[in-house]
Amino acid sequence: MVATVRKSGGGAQFNVNSAAVADILDVLARHNPGISRSVLKDKSKVVAALTAAAVRMSDEQQRQILAHENDLAAAMQTVVAGLAGRPTEKLIQLTVDKPVEVSLGAGLADVVDFDEGRRRLATYATPVRLEDWAGPVAGPGDIEKAFGTKRSTLHDWQRRGAVIGLLKGERKHVFPLGQFVDGRPVEGMSDVTRIIDNPRAAWQWLIQPKPSIGGTPLDRLKAGHLDEVIDAAERDFG
Repeated sequence: MVATVRKSGGGAQFNVNSAAVADILDVLARHNPGISRSVLKDKSKVVAALTAAAVRMSDEQQRQILAHENDLAAAMQTVVAGLAGRPTEKLIQLTVDKPVEVSLGAGLADVVDFDEGRRRLATYATPVRLEDWAGPVAGPGDIEKAFGTKRSTLHDWQRRGAVIGLLKGERKHVFPLGQFVDGRPVEGMSDVTRIIDNPRAAWQWLIQPKPSIGGTPLDRLKAGHLDEVIDAAERDFG
């Protein structure tokens, strides 16, 4: 499904499905190998929004548009350019009756080399154990004993982004236990990790309280509020 439509006082609003955006991004990346995925990400959202509008047209509307297929690209370019040039916020005009004071900062300090920077950082940076910020974690063997989940299944979940594995040491991965419900991954985790592709950043975001959604994203996922959490992740990382 490409999008859902929500009626409001200002008309219909399209909520573009993040999975659809990811699929379109894969297609654009395959056909545009010279352009980075980060550059194509916003373009994918534009294509997904246009596709969402197109699939909801009536058969008659589609026939009328296809009758002018040669002019379609130019018409879409005009529409998109018009939206891009539209201001996103109303500007407030302020009347200033005094001269504006321009404040200049003191500038940067002396540039130091890498080793000196590490030494200075170590004087006030405090090492923290992974368990102290991530909560209870377990390795594949302990998870297999606790839940009966085979290591191959766990690694497949991790590969697909359905569970988050955190690197402990140089190679070993451990898995926060809070992401499992009855031995299975919380529904919607793969949608979050598709948006937040760094495992540590994703887990930190999931377990920190977020007032705008009424709790931690992880708890809201467990309560079944998937769309709410995905929208929040898109706002923060999209």
